[in-house]
Amino acid sequence: MISAISVKDRLKKQAIEEKKTMQDKIVMYGLERTIYRLSISEYAERFTLKGGIFLYALFNGDYTRATTDIDLLAQCISNDTEEMKKVFKEIFSIKCDDALRFDLNTLDVIYITEFKEYHGVKVSILGYLDKTKVPISIDIGFGDIVYPERMKMDFPVLLDMDIPKVYAYSINSVVAEKFEAFVSLGLANSRYKDFYDIYVLANRYNFDGTELMNAIKETFNHRGTSFDDIAAFENGFTDDETRRIRW
Repeated sequence: MISAISVKDRLKKQAIEEKKTMQDKIVMYGLERTIYRLSISEYAERFTLKGGIFLYALFNGDYTRATTDIDLLAQCISNDTEEMKKVFKEIFSIKCDDALRFDLNTLDVIYITEFKEYHGVKVSILGYLDKTKVPISIDIGFGDIVYPERMKMDFPVLLDMDIPKVYAYSINSVVAEKFEAFVSLGLANSRYKDFYDIYVLANRYNFDGTELMNAIKETFNHRGTSFDDIAAFENGFTDDETRRIRW
């Protein structure tokens, strides 16, 4: 059995070598091992990895923008908080040889309202590496689509442990959803991470224009968003001093 002391020693060594904080490593280790538990659970096919944690995996752990939670799309499963609590109680109860243990008494599931059509839910729980706290937060959305289809990917591991194999978003749908947010939020958009993510993806990948356009159309139609004037592409948006400072 792997000991918590061994895990923390190796994470500390990594943190020093990569000039990161130990807390950064602890948080990512907790997210990674949570995703592993999800991947071997009976609910693995019901969830699709998305958001910053997906980009972290896509770039094999080498993504500049830090992420501290897990984003998932749920499919063929209820968004009822009590039902979701039962699901994740089972997932967090899975025993793995990674020294991480979860306090099921701290498991909490609440509704979040940032999702348009359906209430999303936030799952939170406190894990432990020996006496070191490892907070876990998971945002789950419902009702969105992935175009052309989701993919199966290996999630990168920090240490020499079993690799999570999870369903994940398509890159086209990642861009499509961020583009839809530009349009729907208009001048109120303060999600600069979305601009950054698209910039990085555009520089790393050669997108098929037709496939990307289809993903955008599917996303806009599904979310009921129209192609009106796009505030993010107007001079007044990019010339705003406050936005330039935040960027």
